[in-house]
Amino acid sequence: MKAVESDGDVIAHIYDMTAPSGKSFPTPGHFAMQFGVGVIDEDWTSKPHIHKRVGREIEGTSEFIFIIEGRLDAVFYDEQEREVGRETLTDRMALLQLKGGHKLTFAKGTTYFELKQGPYKGRDWDKYEI
Repeated sequence: MKAVESDGDVIAHIYDMTAPSGKSFPTPGHFAMQFGVGVIDEDWTSKPHIHKRVGREIEGTSEFIFIIEGRLDAVFYDEQEREVGRETLTDRMALLQLKGGHKLTFAKGTTYFELKQGPYKGRDWDKYEI
């Protein structure tokens, strides 16, 4: 994991998921977005369970992008609109954007998936361009 920071504030994490081992949630418990990753070495079944309806108050929008195959060039900005880092993600790498913003350039043919918190109330409500 590599952190992109601005004045000690975590803006994003970059994960190389080409060789995970075991099962883990690499995100700290206080992050508004959580994800797990794992390699299952033998058959495994979870215990039956129900997810409780619990209230959560989330400020801001987190975004998770996983590069299945291809390349993503990312430029990161803090909340003061300052560039704070640049990273290139390739096959089986992931980006967790926690705050601030970014400019994303995908290479032609790149396949990926993306997760964000909802509900989505439209581009103008969710973000602004710098």
